[in-house]
Amino acid sequence: MAKKIAPIQWARRISLGIFFIAVTTLTVLHQRLQNMPSIDSLDPFGGIETVLKYLASGELIKKIMPANIVLLVAIVALGIVLSRFFCGWICAFGALQGAFGWLGKKLFKRRFTVPPKVDRVLRWLKYPILVAIVYFTWTTGTLIIRPYDPLAAYGHLSAGLAAVWAEFSVGFVLLVLTLGLSMFYERAFCKYVCPMGAVNAILGRIPLFRIKRESKTCISCSKCDHVCPMNIEVSTADKVTSPECIGCLECVTACPTKKKTPVPTIAGKPVKLWQVAALGLGIYLGAMGIGALVGKLDFVGPSLTEKAKEGSLKVEDIKGSSTWAQVAESFGVELERLFREAKVDGKLVPPDTKLKDTGALIGREFEADEARIALAAMLGIPYAGEGGTAPAEAAPAAQTAPEAAAKPAATAPAQAAPAATKAPAVPAASAAPAASSAAGLVVPADFALEGTMTIKDVAAAFGATEAAVIAKLQLPADAPTGTPLRDMKDTYGYTMPALKERFAK
Repeated sequence: MAKKIAPIQWARRISLGIFFIAVTTLTVLHQRLQNMPSIDSLDPFGGIETVLKYLASGELIKKIMPANIVLLVAIVALGIVLSRFFCGWICAFGALQGAFGWLGKKLFKRRFTVPPKVDRVLRWLKYPILVAIVYFTWTTGTLIIRPYDPLAAYGHLSAGLAAVWAEFSVGFVLLVLTLGLSMFYERAFCKYVCPMGAVNAILGRIPLFRIKRESKTCISCSKCDHVCPMNIEVSTADKVTSPECIGCLECVTACPTKKKTPVPTIAGKPVKLWQVAALGLGIYLGAMGIGALVGKLDFVGPSLTEKAKEGSLKVEDIKGSSTWAQVAESFGVELERLFREAKVDGKLVPPDTKLKDTGALIGREFEADEARIALAAMLGIPYAGEGGTAPAEAAPAAQTAPEAAAKPAATAPAQAAPAATKAPAVPAASAAPAASSAAGLVVPADFALEGTMTIKDVAAAFGATEAAVIAKLQLPADAPTGTPLRDMKDTYGYTMPALKERFAK
């Protein structure tokens, strides 16, 4: 006979299902329609990363919207009051793991557990992962977690496996591994890897919410232990203080005594199950409501056209979801010339094509940053590439990009045009000290090495020899000079952050 599910557990499953369907629907629409939120803007962990970027440079991370900050505030408030309630009631990725966990139980007719000693060690893994993400976000100012994020990979599945593999190969592998492991071990990603789970676990040290166990009515059946998806030993604790508790209330509804043995409490006072659910969802939805009222619950941001009208349009505002026509019209440039400068065959690419879809049409890998760099060269606006920072004196020009478009094309240095499609032109004064040896190759502070660049691009930008660039990058002398740097990282065993640091020294 099938076990009857308590009404509060139906409510929790419905809540998870609604948020999961909402996130999935929005990410699918993002691939097909303009001005729809991406998975990056729906991920609350992006709020942590963009706060760090803002503190470091006064700017938001590209791909991140103010809504990420709103979601982060909601989760912090939840964490203080109800521990990891977000994980148990709202998280879309948690819902996906839960679905695969249910499937695993149906297939294998049993519940697997990690040996306690191994489990205790693995639980700490998410904390150094969080520290590493925080460090590299602070130092690089980019959404460093994105290529490795299984949720980001999931959010792009509707674009096709080829597109996902090209941009999220590591994240996709982690997604498959996570869902496969979830069939054997419930919420393995949540327990051991999730950086947002680490944040919530830290907040879980101070919540007002706790599950208390009345030892007088407890019959030591351990059913509360068996149903806990986070493998907390509820039956031996007077009060559940584990930061792993996700507030799912499974232990409470599984108790056979019907005498309120595991009891949910807030500030030490017993509360009803529905009060916990109402409070948690109220905090989260309430924070989103306040964010909407103050104009910060924006998952998309203003369009290029709107920014142009406001006079605040910058090259950095161009997104992968922007179309070629939008970019040309908003910045006041000829579309045909923009195609030429970006080394894109305009005959193969319709004007309404999104930048991120260009690669599939021209038969090579293409990144939106190539269009940004090409446009900046056309306008004579300094732009250091994604993750880089332009010189301080260039800021006013960047604020009035449409005005810059009205200037003669000759304002951009003619000799920099061939390299401008991938590597930003370096001012002559900065490039002058460059020499043919690594020791003499001086890197301006505003130059940012990007994975889309080749050794040839970098050499042309600095007026140096390819051998000097290879030496500076500490690569073998026979390294291919026409291959993007990011495509060689597996061959030569480096990461792009490490290569950037190596080049900047």
